[in-house]
Amino acid sequence: MPHRLPILFVLLFLSMVAHGQVRGFWSLPDRIMSSSRIGKVSTRVVPKVPKADTSRLVFPKGGTKPVSDDYDFFYYLVDNDLSLDAKTLVLGNYSPSDTLDFLRAKVLFSDLKLYQASELFGNIPADSPFGTESFFYNIVSLSSAGEYSRAAGLLESSGRFAEGGPYAELAALQAAGLSLLRGKEDEWLRHSAAFTFSDYTLEESERVLSEIGQRRFNSPRKHAGVAALTSAVIPGAGKIYAGRIGEGVAAFLTVGSLGVITAENWTKHGLKDWRSILAGSLCATFYLGNIYGSYMSVSIENNDRITAENTAIVYHLHLPLRSVFR
Repeated sequence: MPHRLPILFVLLFLSMVAHGQVRGFWSLPDRIMSSSRIGKVSTRVVPKVPKADTSRLVFPKGGTKPVSDDYDFFYYLVDNDLSLDAKTLVLGNYSPSDTLDFLRAKVLFSDLKLYQASELFGNIPADSPFGTESFFYNIVSLSSAGEYSRAAGLLESSGRFAEGGPYAELAALQAAGLSLLRGKEDEWLRHSAAFTFSDYTLEESERVLSEIGQRRFNSPRKHAGVAALTSAVIPGAGKIYAGRIGEGVAAFLTVGSLGVITAENWTKHGLKDWRSILAGSLCATFYLGNIYGSYMSVSIENNDRITAENTAIVYHLHLPLRSVFR
């Protein structure tokens, strides 16, 4: 144990610098307990949301070859995840057309150049053969870039699918998903009412969005104060309340073990003995760190859940387009 003390002090110093003196002091014991093998058992991996690439791809202008000659080959490349080859193809010197703009927008979308893709999708006329598909891909491009309000405004202001038609339910799906992303419960209820769960191209996405909407607007929220209080009574209980069972068990075992060691040294050597003081200090530090960690874990868990749900929502705004327009 003595040879590990310098390492603990270094970790404590770094933690205090990163989180502020008070937060850093109490976050260190919590991190030690959470990073144990038991603590990692119930750790949920939150999917990372790819960031939009703000760089621009420069396309050649004024070509003479019609892109329609390579249209089928382009989709062969896309369907086989040969995105680099598809990107090379649309960089060819083709004559300007809606088809070319659409194919280039699809390549930009897959390359996460979402803002440039949105520009090209938005420039394709509504009466073009690719007009409807481009409209919906424009919504998904903006949503994937985190521009939820812009996407919702574009969908609301267009009015293209308000009177029904073959794409009305798809428009309602996207509007419902955007209302979830923006936390608009009234809009969610209005748009999700159009879900029929009868169209196989939309059924899975409607089901997933409905489950997320149920959790987001109807499930009781967990409170950080309750987590802290329960961990003060039973170490680790607040972590379990927050949904981090492994971390809760690790905190209970760690604080409990230090408590037993403290009691044993107190009984054998007395309260003022250095072994009792050291064990008691460690026990108190980990006990208070367990309370602090439980308090923070509710916010962290809520943020992780929202991030994971938002990633799923954006995915299911995009997923139906692959079936509807192929």
